[in-house]
Amino acid sequence: MVKSLRSLGVDAVFGIPGSHDAFLYDALRKSPVRTILATNELHAAFMANGYFRRCGKPGVMVTVAGPGFTNGVTGLAEAFFDSAGLVCIVCKPAGLPGQKFQLQKIDEKEIIRSVSKNGFKIKDGAEIGSFLPECFGLAVSGEPGPVLLEISSSALSQKTPDIGLDGSTPQIWLLPLDKQAFDKAARRIESSRKPLLYLGQGAMPASAAIHELVDLLNIPVLTTTSGRGILSEKHPMCLPCDLMEDTKLLNTLIESSDLVLAAGCKFTHNGAKGFRLKLPKEKLIHVDASPDVLGANYPAHIALCGDAADFFNSLLQRRELFRLREPGWKPVEIAEWRRSLLKNKHKKSFSEPRFEGLRPPTAAAFFTALDDLLPEDSCMVTDSGLHQMMARKYLPVTAPAGLIVPADFQSMGFGIPAGIGAKLASPESKVVIVTGDGGFALSGMELLTAVREKIDVTVILFNDNRLGMIHLHQLSKSGRSHAVQTGLVDYSRFCESIGCACFKAADDCHASLEKALEAEGVSLVEVSLRDSLDYKKSGVKGAIRSFIK
Repeated sequence: MVKSLRSLGVDAVFGIPGSHDAFLYDALRKSPVRTILATNELHAAFMANGYFRRCGKPGVMVTVAGPGFTNGVTGLAEAFFDSAGLVCIVCKPAGLPGQKFQLQKIDEKEIIRSVSKNGFKIKDGAEIGSFLPECFGLAVSGEPGPVLLEISSSALSQKTPDIGLDGSTPQIWLLPLDKQAFDKAARRIESSRKPLLYLGQGAMPASAAIHELVDLLNIPVLTTTSGRGILSEKHPMCLPCDLMEDTKLLNTLIESSDLVLAAGCKFTHNGAKGFRLKLPKEKLIHVDASPDVLGANYPAHIALCGDAADFFNSLLQRRELFRLREPGWKPVEIAEWRRSLLKNKHKKSFSEPRFEGLRPPTAAAFFTALDDLLPEDSCMVTDSGLHQMMARKYLPVTAPAGLIVPADFQSMGFGIPAGIGAKLASPESKVVIVTGDGGFALSGMELLTAVREKIDVTVILFNDNRLGMIHLHQLSKSGRSHAVQTGLVDYSRFCESIGCACFKAADDCHASLEKALEAEGVSLVEVSLRDSLDYKKSGVKGAIRSFIK
């Protein structure tokens, strides 16, 4: 089993050992594969999610049957919604035929049928060499997602012959681009004067080709949340459109274009701005590796099933023809759209808190300070909550996979474990985790994992002693909030108890951030938030008006 994992490129697995996988963990102990002990199987799944989304290789979690598996189900659902390639290995007791009410016996495959790509069962050790490449290939073929692999403890304890696993590779299924449809799409692009690119996470591996095509065609780029960073958001051709409550301006931009080339995006609720995005069929070319995505929400004039990197590289082979086309977008026009969209994005759509130790005490000033300190190739991972909204709003993403959020399932507790996975996937890059005190309450103990494993991450904790986003939602609904207070925690003492450096941003926020980012190992910056200026000026009604506006 471990030899097969190694041959498939696995360098880390996430999970909690149990009684049914003792043989597997003993084999892992003697191998170069890192075994990351999580504090909860849910967090192990989040780690595997962050790992995949940072490097594109399948993340691997190992659990035992019963509660070990069910603890991780929400994490598998998050991976399914995030299109994250993940292999969940469940080690099960062999079971007694004909007996009912057996210990921890459940039908794992049935439980996650709606949030996984498929499930496999290994009952004999000799099947490992054929099943694992298929599982790993399926996890990343088409639209990536979680795949279940059940293996019995009896299969793990068998003695099996060496069956030549050193050369195993994932069995990836990629449909070749339909030549006729591709030629039709290429001709349409050649004849267009004002095309737009709309890119999702599936186009991330095509980043280099997209950069070249953008320069060649003078074509502006829009992205989904998960696609941010494919083109640096400081690039003049990148148009910011994430987190726009008001899509009127974005739809006006689409109206002024004559073609929208969408690649690697599913047009989910969040990816299509709550389905308020207006994409006329006659303008849309849609490229995606999954046939189930094409036409699901937005019918396309030309739909191509295939790999985004293959598509863009094939387009570049026609660069001489593209050079003959007359561009319709003028640089001054794109610059104006960029300014207008950025202004629209930064409009106050919710009541933002005040940041202590910062002048001005605003979210915009905080993320500007953070951006000044971060390298271009760094990665930010967020949890679910108000802090995520502010990060998406104000921090420019400058590298592929530079922002990882729980995109369409929005699980609280995601940030810290997913950040650990992302750091293991790219140990040379700076990884910063932003979370709220609510998310920290769910997964803060994973800092113990990071300290124990000597994983170098910086955690920024927004502390307002409550569930900030839910607090605002309740205010907007009823004018009051209830059951959202998280309680006072001495984070410095918590950090001291686990060997984690702690900084408070109350006096000099910029200096605290700088020290934390320069510190080796695990560091935490506590940023104290207070009621918004709207709330202070006019009480609850002012905060509600600001939130609704």
